[in-house]
Amino acid sequence: MTVRWLAIAGIIGWALCGWAVAAGPDAPGAGVEEKRSSIQNVDGFAYLSENQTLSETRQAAIVNAKRQALENAQTHIAAHTRVENFEITSDRVDAAAEGAVTVLELKDIGVEENSRYHVWMRAEVAYRLKPSAAGPMTPAAATSGVSASGPLTVKVWTSKNHYADGEMVEIYLQGNRDFYARVVDVTANGDIIQLLPNAFRPSGKLAGGTVAKVPGAEDRFRLRVTPPYGEDRIVVYASDQPLGEVALTPIGQGLQQYRGSARDLGVRTRGIQVTAETGSPSGTGAEFYEAAWTITTGP
Repeated sequence: MTVRWLAIAGIIGWALCGWAVAAGPDAPGAGVEEKRSSIQNVDGFAYLSENQTLSETRQAAIVNAKRQALENAQTHIAAHTRVENFEITSDRVDAAAEGAVTVLELKDIGVEENSRYHVWMRAEVAYRLKPSAAGPMTPAAATSGVSASGPLTVKVWTSKNHYADGEMVEIYLQGNRDFYARVVDVTANGDIIQLLPNAFRPSGKLAGGTVAKVPGAEDRFRLRVTPPYGEDRIVVYASDQPLGEVALTPIGQGLQQYRGSARDLGVRTRGIQVTAETGSPSGTGAEFYEAAWTITTGP
């Protein structure tokens, strides 16, 4: 489905199709698409040796940074979410395998004191919640009823899964605690439209435990279904820290478009400027959560 401007009682509407997380009203059996991770800023070191080239020493420093990110993430998740039923996607980190660690940004500090090579890394460590003792998690159990002390979880839903021509679409979000959100519509023709933050709600920070709506009362656009029909994805990126800056193009009515790929948007959004917490056993770290909900449209 393509995106079109529609005049609706003097308010500009946005034609949409979409995707998200967690079962919502009138959406029985809706599938959950979610990704949990911890964003870590770490330093990696490796000492110079006659038996290694400088390139090999640099690679050793990178591996050391990945291990630090992995260890910090395990500590951070356990300390900040008060849950033990999680597992890192993989505990293997070496020169040949990424394991659970994805390098988001890497900076070479270089040789220090003629003795060691130093790198700085922003890394993402993916993890998942383990099934409960009662059995595997259902889509509803995976994203509902999570306490404020649990891992950051954002429920996302629309009133139904399929919309007909001319119907209005409203997106609902609810986090188990305060969070920063970026909500985008990846349209059927590949356009990426940012719905939140927007010119009327620029911060994107939402209160935990309350239901937020997009479009909200402050917004100056509406989401209305028009042809061509199809399936889009509504993607929600969320963190307990402010999200990374992304270059966007204004397209009117307070909305903006991202001109790159969805993958690049995800990486840039993860560019979180995490800072060390006083007394934190895990140093620097931030929770990150990505979710998606799918709807279809037709005549």
